[in-house]
Amino acid sequence: MKKAPFIACILFLLLGAFPSSTLAARGTPDSAHFGYGLRLDVNGVRVEEALLRAAQMELDWVALDFDWNATWPDPTHWASDTPFGRAARLADTLGLSLVFSIQNPPDWAMTPYGPHPELTAALLCDLKQLFPNLKAVELYPRANTRAGWGAAPDPIRYALLLQAVRTRLENRQISLYLLAGGLTNQLLLPEDQPDTLFLQGLYDAGARPEIVSLRLEGLTGMPGDEPSAVNTLRHFETVRSVMNANGQSQALVWVTGFGLPDELAASTSQKQSEWLTQSYRLMRSRLYFGASFYTCYNVLPAATSDQACLIRQDGSKHPFLTQLGSLIDEN
Repeated sequence: MKKAPFIACILFLLLGAFPSSTLAARGTPDSAHFGYGLRLDVNGVRVEEALLRAAQMELDWVALDFDWNATWPDPTHWASDTPFGRAARLADTLGLSLVFSIQNPPDWAMTPYGPHPELTAALLCDLKQLFPNLKAVELYPRANTRAGWGAAPDPIRYALLLQAVRTRLENRQISLYLLAGGLTNQLLLPEDQPDTLFLQGLYDAGARPEIVSLRLEGLTGMPGDEPSAVNTLRHFETVRSVMNANGQSQALVWVTGFGLPDELAASTSQKQSEWLTQSYRLMRSRLYFGASFYTCYNVLPAATSDQACLIRQDGSKHPFLTQLGSLIDEN
């Protein structure tokens, strides 16, 4: 029963120790610096501890999945006491720069062709009001797949949604970075579109996003391996070549989620840490990179293995968490 006052005391100390910065958030078009990020699972273990640690090491970005149907199914009522609501409120209080990945709209926010553009735009305005430290939004990750878009993937429809959102934000004078594309390299169904094909479709439809978001899933090999296959880390270079071919050399790439290769999932913590360090450094070395997010910050309670996560069920920390703090200090 004394947990809340204890957390409140920690928050007081942290807020005094880490005043909010007036500088542009790292990894954005307004900053020359790379942004280090982690994805927090709001349904995972030790959420409060993970957010406090993120504030302590001055992590540039924390990304949260916003499951629209699970978190805000009733458009007339915002339920703040959900796993997402509690995590986002604490992160906002700590002054962490937030990315929300919007996904899984309720039926009333869908059309036969995908998410409703105007309702998506209205949602973003509401979320920004609720969480002032929301700085960036990823619009429907994996939108080049049916699972991510909720209908047959359609770059023209996505471009229309992107424009509707941008117009609403500009009219309301709301500042948010839009992470466009929501691309994934992993396809499961015949109608899913390769990420490069979908991105080209966005450009053909007139979209010119400042930031293109990409999920790198099912990876294999070492970070420096040539991008000859879609499941190598450097597949982002293939995506970048599409951007360059369309005159978008000034736009940024954000890898909003990447994980360890399957062959390292059960390896030693040292080998995992070396792979992650090389990966972050490789992405940071590319001037067109904005920010990158490792997917497993905190583990899910029912996970069969937590070796690859930075905060484990028993509270122990992966050695890469300390290394990440050093990488941030180098930045």
